[in-house]
Amino acid sequence: MPATTIKNYSIIAFVALGGIMLIASVWGTFLRQMKSDKKQTIEAAVQRNANLAVALEQYAIRTIQNADGVLQLVLLEWERSGDNTDLEKLIKHGAINKEYFTGVTITNKDGEVIKASFKLNPLFKNNVKNLPGFIYHHQNINGGLYIGPPVHSPTLGIALLPIARRINDGKGNFSGVVTVLIKPSTFTSFYANANLRPNDIISFVSPKGITYARRTGTKESWGENISKSPLYKHLATNEVNNYFAPDAIRNIPTFFSYRKLKDYPIIATVGSSRSDILEHYYQRTSIDRRYTIGITVLIFLFSVLVGMVLLNRKSSLQKIKESETKYRSIFENSQEAIFLMHPNGKIITTNPAACKAFAMSEKEICKKSFLELVDQSEEQPTTQFIDQLIAEKGNKEVYFLQGNGSHFIGEVVASKHTDAEGNQRCIVIVRDITERKRMAEKLFTEQQRFQLKVTEQVIIAQEREREVIGRELHDNVNQVLTTVKLYLDMAMTNKETRDLLIPKSIHHVVQSINEIRNLSRDLSAPTLGTQSLVDSLSALVEVVESSSGLQINFTHNTEASLNKDQKLGIYRIVQEQLNNVIKHANATEVQLSLVQSGNKMQLTVKDNGRGFNTTLHRSGIGINNIISRVKVFNGSVRIEAAPAKGCTLHVSIPVQASNTDENGQETDSSLPSIDRTNLQ
Repeated sequence: MPATTIKNYSIIAFVALGGIMLIASVWGTFLRQMKSDKKQTIEAAVQRNANLAVALEQYAIRTIQNADGVLQLVLLEWERSGDNTDLEKLIKHGAINKEYFTGVTITNKDGEVIKASFKLNPLFKNNVKNLPGFIYHHQNINGGLYIGPPVHSPTLGIALLPIARRINDGKGNFSGVVTVLIKPSTFTSFYANANLRPNDIISFVSPKGITYARRTGTKESWGENISKSPLYKHLATNEVNNYFAPDAIRNIPTFFSYRKLKDYPIIATVGSSRSDILEHYYQRTSIDRRYTIGITVLIFLFSVLVGMVLLNRKSSLQKIKESETKYRSIFENSQEAIFLMHPNGKIITTNPAACKAFAMSEKEICKKSFLELVDQSEEQPTTQFIDQLIAEKGNKEVYFLQGNGSHFIGEVVASKHTDAEGNQRCIVIVRDITERKRMAEKLFTEQQRFQLKVTEQVIIAQEREREVIGRELHDNVNQVLTTVKLYLDMAMTNKETRDLLIPKSIHHVVQSINEIRNLSRDLSAPTLGTQSLVDSLSALVEVVESSSGLQINFTHNTEASLNKDQKLGIYRIVQEQLNNVIKHANATEVQLSLVQSGNKMQLTVKDNGRGFNTTLHRSGIGINNIISRVKVFNGSVRIEAAPAKGCTLHVSIPVQASNTDENGQETDSSLPSIDRTNLQ
């Protein structure tokens, strides 16, 4: 084989090797970036699920505690009245909230249902002696609170989840069971308005693998057997954890977060499918892959061009000049600093991008070796530094000095080649990544700051809610119950006043129940998903009139079907303004108007109170809350007030129609970002 052909093959091999190294460097960076992006995306989704599981756990505990409170109340009433226990009376007086509990039953020791808060079907035996809850309490004298899997009620025709306690006679013997019946959907209704994707899962399951309640997207279910789920392997070692596995029912790969409820045999789980979590990641990957392919094509074309120049070095001078022009165009217009140097690091030439990056002229740079450009305080390069860069076959981050004394971080890739005269040369490409590193650090700092801010606001909201509840309980309920205790103590020691004091005690207990019910109503969102806004406002007006003595004239004329967030916002605004009138206005009459005008909903609340000077008084917390709620819906607020002339609140909100699913239920996806904590 001729020597010229061998030399040509060597040139092709060296050019190909350099191009392969550059392409490998580009693809290595792409793969590392995608791996990091995927990891961060999954970690963010897992953290979201973990936070959602905490909220789900707290909601379930509150629901169970409320159910247990009803059980305790019915047990006390049964011990006091026996067969005369009137469950309907307890419901009527608000001791049993039908909004949360479907029914309450009392069974005797033989399992026969002797009392129920609903009408029993005479076509059925109404005997529960074979049900797990009855068997459990019949066999366990100290069974405590029993939470059973959902069962289908033939009387009510729906699935119900039983929560029960044992009834003992005066000697401690088994006398029956009192049971609260709850719809499984009650536990998942907390997230009925959450922006759940079709494959998102929230569920409550028993330690034996039966689902108490499950919500997949918008679909509610119960009673599935998931005992073979990997959840229970993880639960054996950690009561709170995360894991990745196929969904036990649909076999969809899913990231799960779970928490075992303290003191209760329930596990709360939240899951997001891998496809949903990585959807945007795959979109970003596709864009970056096309970008990387484009760079690869450019490097390939560059390598081919260099190879052609080297292989045709004996061609005419014109062709050499043309090739040199193309080469210099790529070299000069590159955004990365490119150095051509001897293997010992002595710089032969460089491009304008290098002069800009190092804040020096080409002449100043060429007087130095490449090692002199490295920041010696961050790195101690040896004479083998260039060989190490080439041997690593990838990007290396290096601190470089600039001519003005500053420094920057560069991403370096290097390769060797042989020029037309057979001399060994090195090509080093430096990309300034200082800004990218700075932005990454800033993003990380901002993420930490934002997380701290969110945590601080959550704690403030929790403490504010606890302060309100504590003040209400101390100022109202605690005082009434103290009076009841004094009456009962006097009744026990003085038989002559017993008949007088016991009815008074009962009256004050009912008063306490009403106070707690009012507190619960004020803190809970109204059921605007099941009744109209006008009906909810009418109920609010009736309650305020009966408790405050105000005379409220409510007029309305609405045609549009508002979404649930708008309904709740208008309801809270009216509630807030009526509270302001009661506390500050010293008014006797209020004119409340809700009228649709075009595509705007106009709300007006006018009182005949003492008013105030709007130029002297700053807006209080109540007015600020109203303004914040209206801003959420892009509405407007106007307040007209003057001393001794009352106050008028005008609110205008654009109408947004509600969304409904295939069953006619409101999905309410128009405003998924509203902060539910602020609406309380």
